[in-house]
Amino acid sequence: MAATVTNLSTYCKQNVTHYAILIVNGDHVYGTAELLNGSGYLFRAEGERKATLVSYKDPALTLLGRCDLADAQREEAEAAGGLAALVCGYGKGR
Repeated sequence: MAATVTNLSTYCKQNVTHYAILIVNGDHVYGTAELLNGSGYLFRAEGERKATLVSYKDPALTLLGRCDLADAQREEAEAAGGLAALVCGYGKGR
């Protein structure tokens, strides 16, 4: 019987990106924050290509949720008739 060897390092190299808010000079800046290995988060404001390195301990950075999971949930809600349909229970016998 032949064994299959899987290199686990290929699975661990996925970058985790969150929707985030960064407070800069009292203003709330919305964008995404990508986790870097041990360095912190690379924050990009919406519509910007330039990124800022932010410490993972910085209280000015608020992570809202993983982009991949939030996007999947949004697509699922839209497929079910939208958020209003889910909240009101349309199509579920309520």
